[in-house]
Amino acid sequence: MKKIIVILLLILLSSLYGCGFSSSDNTKDDTQDNTQTQQKDDSEGPKEEEEVQETTTSVEPENNQTSAQAPGIPTPVRTLSSDNGDSLILANKQYALSSTFVPTDLVAVDGSLSTNQGIYFKREAYDAYLKMLNDASAQGISFCICSTYRSYNTQSAIYNNYVASYGVDYANKISAYPGRSEHQTGWAVDITSKSMNYGLSQNFINYPEGQWINANCAEYGFIIRYLQGKEDITGYMYEPWHLRYVGVDVAKEIMSKGITLEEYLGVV
Repeated sequence: MKKIIVILLLILLSSLYGCGFSSSDNTKDDTQDNTQTQQKDDSEGPKEEEEVQETTTSVEPENNQTSAQAPGIPTPVRTLSSDNGDSLILANKQYALSSTFVPTDLVAVDGSLSTNQGIYFKREAYDAYLKMLNDASAQGISFCICSTYRSYNTQSAIYNNYVASYGVDYANKISAYPGRSEHQTGWAVDITSKSMNYGLSQNFINYPEGQWINANCAEYGFIIRYLQGKEDITGYMYEPWHLRYVGVDVAKEIMSKGITLEEYLGVV
């Protein structure tokens, strides 16, 4: 029975997240079928996400790390239960979001621009991303979205899967504890590309797409959220694919100084 539960969880996560993470120089061979499906109307809201929440909750491993405070995860300084629209909202190991926190102004992502279907993004961030994508395309640079908004329950399933696969210590370096993920804010986006085999790898920065994003994302209000050499501040390994929308002025200051959002907000 336990084997069946684990298999069901892995199948679910594989279908939701086609972008495979790798901290090595090579990406995992995690390509997926990019056949496009019809998108929901924006006004309908993240109905598919709600369906996912119900499913992931029912197949969580018996050794559920989210039922109590996990090792290595501090008691939160504060926990937000609602979205006030602040693009500088902080979600990390110390600053939490409640299980009921859902971003406002979520809009459906065009399925042709993502490796996954039925995903949502904060409207302001999505508009900025589209402008960045169009300008990059005009310069011969092509990339696509892997992941945007994730609910508390979806993040719980992902985190528990990493714990089951790698153990708590390593999982805490590469995956956010539920309620501590930037993806729950709706302001974050993971980016991949064909040259990366649609995976997620630290050597994304060595490819033209990663280099272009690193050099230009601030012009559109995005920052590289988890910087190399700042792991002691962010709590996570270097992720050149993970962008966070903070607005153009703030993004330019953060990227030009090579600092983290925590340092900019003065909460280090």
